[in-house]
Amino acid sequence: MGKEQWNSRMGVILAVAGSAVGLGNFLKFPGQIATYGGAAFMIAYVVSFFLVGIPISLTEWTMGRHGGAHGFNSPAGVLGYFCKSKKLAYVGILGPVLTLLIYCYYIYIEAWCLGYAYNFLTQALNFSNLGEAGSFFQNFIGSAADGESLEISSDKVLIFLIIAFLLNFWMIYRGVSRGIELFCKYAMPTLVVLAIIIVARMMTLSDVSPDHPERTINQGLGFMWNPVKIVLEENRDGIWESKARLVGDFEILRAQKRIESLRASEPRERIVHISVFEQLANPSIWIAAAGQVFFSLTVGFGAIMTYASYLKRRDDIVLSSLTSCSANEFCEVCLGGMITVPAAVAFMGVAGTVSAGLTLFDLGFRVLPLFFASMPAGWFFGFLFFALLFLAAVTSSLSMLQPGMAFIEESMGLRRRFSTLLLGVITFFITGFVVYFSKDLKAMDTLDFWMGQVAIYVFATVQVVAFSWYFGVERGIRLTNEGSVIKLPRAYGIILKYVTPVVLIAVFVTWVAKDVFGILGDGRLSPHITDIVGGEGGEPNAVAWMSVMIIAAVYAFFAMILSVSKKYDSFGKDEK
Repeated sequence: MGKEQWNSRMGVILAVAGSAVGLGNFLKFPGQIATYGGAAFMIAYVVSFFLVGIPISLTEWTMGRHGGAHGFNSPAGVLGYFCKSKKLAYVGILGPVLTLLIYCYYIYIEAWCLGYAYNFLTQALNFSNLGEAGSFFQNFIGSAADGESLEISSDKVLIFLIIAFLLNFWMIYRGVSRGIELFCKYAMPTLVVLAIIIVARMMTLSDVSPDHPERTINQGLGFMWNPVKIVLEENRDGIWESKARLVGDFEILRAQKRIESLRASEPRERIVHISVFEQLANPSIWIAAAGQVFFSLTVGFGAIMTYASYLKRRDDIVLSSLTSCSANEFCEVCLGGMITVPAAVAFMGVAGTVSAGLTLFDLGFRVLPLFFASMPAGWFFGFLFFALLFLAAVTSSLSMLQPGMAFIEESMGLRRRFSTLLLGVITFFITGFVVYFSKDLKAMDTLDFWMGQVAIYVFATVQVVAFSWYFGVERGIRLTNEGSVIKLPRAYGIILKYVTPVVLIAVFVTWVAKDVFGILGDGRLSPHITDIVGGEGGEPNAVAWMSVMIIAAVYAFFAMILSVSKKYDSFGKDEK
């Protein structure tokens, strides 16, 4: 079987950009911006982009191309060969394990997008309030009870899950150039065109809420991007607590008049201006920004490493990395940031949007469907939006399957047909587990925490340390610059060797201390920890435990394959 390669530079750039452009660009990023403040979050985001995102992207491109030139395509093989250590190949297994497990719940969300696109196209979604939109979503995904989604119907997710699953594996079976590259070459331009059409429609909306003339697209943009947060605070037993965000002259003037009418010897309400610098003093904004960069660029997964392994030895990786990162940022900031939250604020107002929720699921599958159902020709624009999300999700899920496929082919020497079948069987049963245990999305939430949050930080840190300290940052930069038109300066080695690892470790430790163990917060353990150990009067959660056991089982299975494969035996001989 001949070595697979990309057909063109544009093909690999679109594939890597497609890997990065996903649901996080159009749903999670706008919610993060709105939650943490536009200018402040963007400062933290840009800093994280240059100090974490770009360095990790370059290391993955470099290690991937180097490993691929010597016959290794999986993160396990690439990391092991790059460091000449079979022990690090066992660490590299974390790449295909985490991407495979993320795929198993990401495909579930992908099917939601396809289902909503279909239901909008058939004009089956006619919501009159947020409660109806929420009820449909809960029924569609089966979150009320385990096994509730296992029914073939257009108002249930199962049929759309089957279609999405088969599409992904058909593309993976066709290979890197005839499957992934071909799909991304058409899907990426299509989703950009769809996004531009929707943005244009959003920016021309007027009289979205006739009874509330202050609710406009401009107010929505201000809610997301205004550098200074203006907050109405209320005095509760001597403690000033945030009551509402104020956006626009109308809301500020109304709040001022209310305060004047309530003025007494001791003020009960006040308006506070929170500067960008005050917002940046909050560690949560840095944790959120760094986490968003991981998902935005798909760095730390090992997917880029695998994609880069199919490059030719002298292919330009500096320009390719920067181009794919730039394409992702365009989709995220210029397109994703202009659709979701501005539309929600224009329709529901600031208070209504905040109370409805700014999470990926709340915005995407409760607020926006209600908005589309209420606007002229909303079924058409709703269809376009969810078709856009589906295409973005597929380009991402394909990148999640390829590391596992590469590892199976590389370690077991299987042909494409059998490796596709084996990977399909594994993901079928794990996806089935996620879909069956759909109550409160507990299985999905557990896998996302341990794989999509914890494991990614760990694996990203391992990659940077291996590149900069084990292999050597000067050697690494020389390797990066081979065949590159734009040369990476040697001074960049300081960032790769010192700054990026320190930032990664600092953010990860702060996040664990604050949001997982509550050491820097309210002292309460994360629900993901209490699900495993019990606590607060509750017993350990059985579904969470089964999810953790699945993670351990998949890693053990891949480790066993690696241990018996002769493909990696030469690594150990080079260990000192």
